[in-house]
Amino acid sequence: MAAGMGDAIPHWAGGLPADAPPRPGTAKYGEMMKQRERERLEPKAKDSSTTQSADGHAMAPAK
Repeated sequence: MAAGMGDAIPHWAGGLPADAPPRPGTAKYGEMMKQRERERLEPKAKDSSTTQSADGHAMAPAK
């Protein structure tokens, strides 16, 4: 009984937030994992020859 109680309790009272991932073993969990796998297998977008550093400055690729 306690395993599913977090689903019924509001987030402000210590329950799961609305954007929490679904629990393993549920249909929604299977759908989420399939979507993650599809996204993982998609080719990445081509990056330009320079990249942005954390502070926003352009950096040339290492040679």
